[in-house]
Formats: sequence, C-alpha cells, structure tokens
Amino acid sequence: IKAVGNGMKIAVEYYKEIPAKDRFSEPQRLPLNQGDSLAVGDKVIAVYSLWSEENRSFVRLSVPRAALFRPADQLSGWSGGWIRPMSYSSFTISPYCYREVKADRTLYWMDVCPEENTTLEERLFVTQKGVFASPVTELECLYAPHYRANDDGGRRFYTKL
Repeated sequence: IKAVGNGMKIAVEYYKEIPAKDRFSEPQRLPLNQGDSLAVGDKVIAVYSLWSEENRSFVRLSVPRAALFRPADQLSGWSGGWIRPMSYSSFTISPYCYREVKADRTLYWMDVCPEENTTLEERLFVTQKGVFASPVTELECLYAPHYRANDDGGRRFYTKL
C-alpha cells in the first residue's frame, strides 16, 4: 500500500530508546530502520506525525500494532494537550484527545485536529520473538470522511530468535 491522503497526511516513525548512562542524562532515541533487530524487553517509541490542510473536526487516528508490540500505558483515557519545545523558538503541539487502547490497535479520537503539523507519541515494549510486519495507520475526519490519509505501512521488525 502506498501512502496517500486527501487534505491530510500521516507518517509513522519508530525509535529504539537506549537507557540513560546515569541519572543526570537523557535516554537516547535511535531511529529504527528496515531490517534492524530488536530484543524482547526493548522500549520503542512510535511517533505519529499528522498534517492537515485546515482544522478538522471529529478526527480518528487508527494505529494498528505489529504483534510484537504492547503499549507501556495500557489504560484508555484522555491524552495530550501539551506543548513541547523542539528547538529554539519552535514548538510542537500535541492535541487533546481520547486514547482508546485495544488488543490490536490504539485509537486516538480528536474533537479538533489542528491545521498543519501535529505529533503524537506512544511508548511500546517488545514482547515476542520472530519477524513481524506493521499494518497501515489511518487518519480520517469522521465529519467529512473524504478527508483521510494512510501511511505506507509494511515495515518489518525482527526480534532475536
């Protein structure tokens, strides 16, 4: 499946979190590329980058998980609503949304998906050994369903056997 969108875009990136060397330093994030190997117990951060041509009401982000991942926070509830600095005088805004955790996916329900760029993050743990493919992530405006997008999916994850 190719990444497509009509007035919206979605991109998913995965990072492996390397623990901090001491309590005074931050953990590192290493980008996961196609074919990188993971181990059971590794912490992975999924970053969902949304782009919308204009403000959209009643938006759902559906993020199916590859079978090797389990969310660190398995409780559904309100999420987001914070502003995080990215660099000098540049910020990313995480929209206030309801996060619904299901056995195979996480759903994000947003009353308003802001115009331009938005970023959401989810922390995951690797729980199984084997070879796994990631499903396609979908973004849809439920009020006007012709505004939608999906990523290309199909990333493969390998865990040490």
